[in-house]
Amino acid sequence: MRKLFSFILCLALLLTAVSALADGTWGQEPVCFTDDDHPVYIYDDSSMPDGHLKIAIKFVDERPARQRQYFICDIQVKSGDVLTTAFFNPNNMKRTGVLEQIAQDNQAVLAVNCDFCGDHDSGVIIRNGRLYRAEKTYKLDMLMIDGDGNFSLHNGSRTQDDVKALGQQLLSQGIRHTIEFGPALVKDGQAVPFTTKADTDNKYVVSTRSTQLESRTAIGQISPNHYVIIVADGTRSSNDKWDGYSLQELQQMFLDCGAQTAINLDGGGSTKLYFNGQILNKPTSPTRQVSDALIFK
Repeated sequence: MRKLFSFILCLALLLTAVSALADGTWGQEPVCFTDDDHPVYIYDDSSMPDGHLKIAIKFVDERPARQRQYFICDIQVKSGDVLTTAFFNPNNMKRTGVLEQIAQDNQAVLAVNCDFCGDHDSGVIIRNGRLYRAEKTYKLDMLMIDGDGNFSLHNGSRTQDDVKALGQQLLSQGIRHTIEFGPALVKDGQAVPFTTKADTDNKYVVSTRSTQLESRTAIGQISPNHYVIIVADGTRSSNDKWDGYSLQELQQMFLDCGAQTAINLDGGGSTKLYFNGQILNKPTSPTRQVSDALIFK
């Protein structure tokens, strides 16, 4: 009986290894770090028969040269459904709570603030395959996530959107989540320009200009089932402790990581990085409540 159990266990591990190879990047070393980088936080269940998530987080403290710090999270998943979104209250997207509560309620390993879509009334909002809202917007960029977890962008001028038709079209195309914020940072592996017009009237930039120093949260996709999240601590006030990051700096981080698609998310006082039961960064507004989160579980 013991030999039979050992044989079954070995067979299960072998099948897991074969499946991992079939998934391409699954189980590889993080690509966001150099040989000299040492992740300070790691979550890795890839060796388990039901393993599905591998996270390595690098922390960079730029003090004393600059009063700022950031985290780069290299994330690999077994399937697209490991990446999802969650509202604080699924029945009322306007209700808010702290990020860590949303994360814990949804058994998240890693979570960040999303687009705070409950705080405004514009854009096409799809979450978990349900269309919550389809309203006009003129300044938001849209990240679309399909059922396989692949990213695509709808950015630039949004004034011509037939939002009702767009919402139904995205659902029919298998889009599981839309995130409305911005600006888009990387598209098809190339930097998305921050135009003078956008910096002048905030057409594509929400509550900030590209050169503004801020706390930042952003997400990108490197390849199928391989993502990068960057959380940077800062503040727009030069009198406060942190001096922050510009969108240009944030964009370059994603390009350096090899991201093919990336978008800026809600930031400032909403910026939080939840990992394995704790908040890793130094939020400028620790008790800030948000409507929604982007999570890996």
